[in-house]
Amino acid sequence: MAKGMVVGTEDELIARLRAGARLARDARGFKVWDPRTNSWERVSVELRDLAAILYARQKYERARERAGNLDEVVREEDYSHMVSLIRQRVDPRAPILQRWVEDVAWWHQVLNDTTTKILPDLLSRLSVNEIDLENPEKTAEAMVRHYVELRTAAQGAQALRQKYEEELRARDKKIRMLEERLKLLQDAYNQLKDLYDSLAARTKRTLEFFLRQIVPYLPSDAQDVYRVLASRVQKIWEGAEEPPPASPLRRGQRLPSHG
Repeated sequence: MAKGMVVGTEDELIARLRAGARLARDARGFKVWDPRTNSWERVSVELRDLAAILYARQKYERARERAGNLDEVVREEDYSHMVSLIRQRVDPRAPILQRWVEDVAWWHQVLNDTTTKILPDLLSRLSVNEIDLENPEKTAEAMVRHYVELRTAAQGAQALRQKYEEELRARDKKIRMLEERLKLLQDAYNQLKDLYDSLAARTKRTLEFFLRQIVPYLPSDAQDVYRVLASRVQKIWEGAEEPPPASPLRRGQRLPSHG
């Protein structure tokens, strides 16, 4: 590190970090690595508190990028194992002690979620202008504002999700109603088709019986009339034997689903 190179103002420190520099900490305090000059520069002692906040946020962001939520998962598993051991060793004949363990476990969970999830996330959302070392209450107010924004966004997303779920349920209900109605229509169509087929077969047999068994015993002039009539009936019957209109759906077929 070159002698006499010191970052002495908040604006200079913030500008260095925005330009790509990174903070480090040693026994003497904080220092900044500037990739443009390929050198370390010491941070002024007066900026120690600001550098500590920025350094903590830098470590959190880098750790989250490298390992994701792995550390949080490990801590959560250790915590669950610890609570499980405590519950196993509590005398079941002491309900007050059991309730105390449950309360401690609940508060520990709240503190764990607050310190490992909520606070780091809120700190990472703070801009440099929202950090006031001389008035920590302003920093806390800024964190609360970010928390309210997150909660409002979460509530809006939940409301939108409920709206979509209700629309999906209404659509599914309508589809089921249409399927039931279509099933009734299909059953009615099948019954009419069966009746048509039965009536056609009976009518054809009746006409054949009349032409073969009755007409030969009629007078000759009547036979000629019935033969002409029979030929015309045959043509009519050929048209009647054409297949009926097809059903809109085959038996057992369902309405197409829209995913």
